[in-house]
Amino acid sequence: MKKNNKIKRYAVLEINDILAGLREKYDIVRLVDVEECRILDVTEAGDLRYQQECFHIWGRQVRCKNCSSLRACLTHCDLDKTEFLGVDKETIHSIPIYLELLGGEQLLCVIECVKFLEKDPAGAKGQAEVEDPSSYVSTHDVLTRLYTAEKLSWEIRRRLLEDPEGEYLLVMLNIRNFTLVNRLFGVEVANRLLVGMADLLRKHCGPEDIYGRYRDDRFAVLTRQESFREEALADDLRALEALVKSPIYAVVVKAGVYVVPRTTQLPVTAMMEKAELAVSSIRDDRDRSVARYEPGMLASRLHDQRVVADFERALRDGEFQIYLQPQVRGDGMVYGAEALVRWAQPDGRVLLPMEFLDVLQRSELLSHLDLYVWDLAARQLAAWKDTAFRDLYISINVDPTDFYHLDVPTVLAGLCQKYGLESRALRVEITETALVEDIERHSRTVERLHEAGFIVEIDDFGKGYSSLSLLKDIPADVLKIDMGFTRGEDSGKRTQVILESVIGMAANLNMDVITEGVETREQLEQLSKMGCRGFQGFYFSRPITVADFEKVTRENLLRET
Repeated sequence: MKKNNKIKRYAVLEINDILAGLREKYDIVRLVDVEECRILDVTEAGDLRYQQECFHIWGRQVRCKNCSSLRACLTHCDLDKTEFLGVDKETIHSIPIYLELLGGEQLLCVIECVKFLEKDPAGAKGQAEVEDPSSYVSTHDVLTRLYTAEKLSWEIRRRLLEDPEGEYLLVMLNIRNFTLVNRLFGVEVANRLLVGMADLLRKHCGPEDIYGRYRDDRFAVLTRQESFREEALADDLRALEALVKSPIYAVVVKAGVYVVPRTTQLPVTAMMEKAELAVSSIRDDRDRSVARYEPGMLASRLHDQRVVADFERALRDGEFQIYLQPQVRGDGMVYGAEALVRWAQPDGRVLLPMEFLDVLQRSELLSHLDLYVWDLAARQLAAWKDTAFRDLYISINVDPTDFYHLDVPTVLAGLCQKYGLESRALRVEITETALVEDIERHSRTVERLHEAGFIVEIDDFGKGYSSLSLLKDIPADVLKIDMGFTRGEDSGKRTQVILESVIGMAANLNMDVITEGVETREQLEQLSKMGCRGFQGFYFSRPITVADFEKVTRENLLRET
């Protein structure tokens, strides 16, 4: 066994040359899609042609039980195995590779290199172990009683080969952030949700449809285009979401649809990936349950993969930096700042949060970044302790998912202790939408933050639909009014009345107010007349580096003296 630290990648147009070189050393060399357990041929134009199932070489009807090629791909290791084919004894050297297809997809497959060793006079001994074709558990997932991933891929390929002119859709269903369901509610509730998904498919699918559990919380269906009913599927998904009722977490189930081209020879795994890309394109749109694949989505997925692949290295190399956006009084005097993250890449480009935060959140990596950013902010406050900036604070953002991965009050208290800070210097911003999702739980969290001495800000106030009840139940210290209220077309008379009422109500609750998104002198004057005393926006400054922030603030301090 040879561990590959990095599986080799070959372009589809060069793979035949690679195979030809290996054939000089081995008796048989073949390329196998292990997911479908089929031998692959590659044309000179780079198209794939699926041939017979690999297990037919052994005269069997199902995959070998101890398939070394499959294990090679799963473990990223080159593997050797000795088998008998009739009276021939042979060794099979399995080399896992990524085959980069012309459309940009990557197919994990294996090069099988066969060497004949000797004849076995006894004949046919040591035949490869195979699954019993009558064994239900060899082809069905035990929990859901649906096809396994291997059986599902095999059946889909069989159907497409039998009916190459058929018009089919591949539908992928995904339970968003399923690991959180396990963590919050336990395995029993999580399993109930998976079984519910299986029952939904049995109800929704017809006798000609092929469906199964593809991976963990992902299920897939191959169906004819004429029988697909998108609205009915969306209704069923919403019913499935209702299986778990909790103020802590809202289950979200989405579906992605890929239109299978006629006579396609695209690997089933690649078709599944395209359907998954459609799922991920929905992101946080609560009102949309089903999306169709579009070609541009692949470029987006490749970008996401690069972000995830580079993340740990970038974190280790210090490429993430905090930029500070000043929070000011009406006269422009700076009294604090909000810390916003930027990714300064080795080539000099600086990525904005919109280019990587959603990716990290979907990959459950955002809490790692937030921890790093909080530490940077606390470290900066410590550096200011004996300087002219000692009375400034920095506000840090807490993402809703942080509460599921971290004990936020304990972590922040630990940072203040580590750097010798007063808690009031490190303010905590929590979005209104995050608080509304679980008011009771977050109310206790805010109380714990207060007990530790932190000032808590409600960010994006007015963006959600339960703002007033939120003020009643969450004892926060600062309201940050959502920038949507200050934008041109939304700044009419009705908006002014609402803003004035919110600012006055906050004053009566002994809460400070900071209005975000201030871009013009006119907005500043209107908000000041309403009683607002704190502002943040491009009129004063964009988010800037720490060095530039210190320069701006120093000029403020000199002017004040």
